[in-house]
Amino acid sequence: MYYPRSEEGKIFAMTKWREALTLIGPRRVGKTTIAKKMLEMWIANGGQGEYFDLEMIGAPSNIYTLKKKIDALPKGSLVILDEIQNIKNWVKLVRDEIEYKKRQLIITGSSSSLLSKEIASSLAGRAVPENILPISYKDAKNWGIKSLEQYIETGGYPECVIRPQDAKRLHKLYLELTILRDVAARKGIREIKPLSDLAIIMLSENGKTISSKKTAQSVGISQPTFRSFVDGLNDAFLILSVPPYLHSPKERIISDSKHYAYDTGLQRSVSISIQEDFGRRYENLIAIELIRKGFSISYLKTDRGECDFIAQRIGTQNLAIQVWSGDEKIPEREITGLMIGMKVANAKGILLTRMDIQNKTKKIEMKKIEDWLLE
Repeated sequence: MYYPRSEEGKIFAMTKWREALTLIGPRRVGKTTIAKKMLEMWIANGGQGEYFDLEMIGAPSNIYTLKKKIDALPKGSLVILDEIQNIKNWVKLVRDEIEYKKRQLIITGSSSSLLSKEIASSLAGRAVPENILPISYKDAKNWGIKSLEQYIETGGYPECVIRPQDAKRLHKLYLELTILRDVAARKGIREIKPLSDLAIIMLSENGKTISSKKTAQSVGISQPTFRSFVDGLNDAFLILSVPPYLHSPKERIISDSKHYAYDTGLQRSVSISIQEDFGRRYENLIAIELIRKGFSISYLKTDRGECDFIAQRIGTQNLAIQVWSGDEKIPEREITGLMIGMKVANAKGILLTRMDIQNKTKKIEMKKIEDWLLE
């Protein structure tokens, strides 16, 4: 059974672009399912096309046999190339198709083989990367999730939403696959334990800054290796590293980031922390939703206060966002930190709360976390 997702309309519109559409994201989030749905919609609208699973037995094994099969399709067809990394020199084939406006392409592959920065360089404007993340809370509710608390626990991996009773075991499997295939294999890492230990530490300390020096020492690696591992975990959509809001690019690079999980369910299943820090999990939800909405995010820390997120997106006003998940009165430090964020980033202020709280100031906008996630 196919469950609809919010991304469908946007992605279907992009299939008509001249450039190839590249679906990028974590393992098991439904990239192949979405691609097949796009082909189904394309055909229903009078088009022609074909899906190629390049991992299947009997699939084209090289660029020449694949090109022969694609050339047999009418011009203007929609071609799905799934697990494209299995074809050597596949970039040449895609360039040829796009350059001569032959057919529309959707490309998918493992996150170890398709990265936005590499697509940008290897295809030089001939492909558009589109991130596919674990499904949103809004979609998860339509799929059967009963509450925000259940979504935090289950997360947004499609199979986990459908089978919440199996979510914890699936999360651990996804973590192992991601570390082994999307990070270790890509970076040529033979000794897996330090990488696995670092991933668990970061997932257990979500929403916190982690000292690169101390953490590298604790897992027995150098600081350059630490940075390489963290980059790999980000590229594999396991960890989202959020830098401080600083005007100096150099300072941003060398300063300690906060780290969040791309999926709160996986984070909760594999965390070794003895504390159930629900506040940071709510904060984590907001971070990922901002990324889903196309914002780049940072955090602000000053001597006078802290702001959880400064969110920036081309063409829209900056946002300063503070997240408060407590039941009691909002502490003054939360308001102060938000106001500082608004001033420093010239941003609109939004205070997201778990409970309905009366807004006593017109300078900031207050919303329930759940309502904001459902917008």
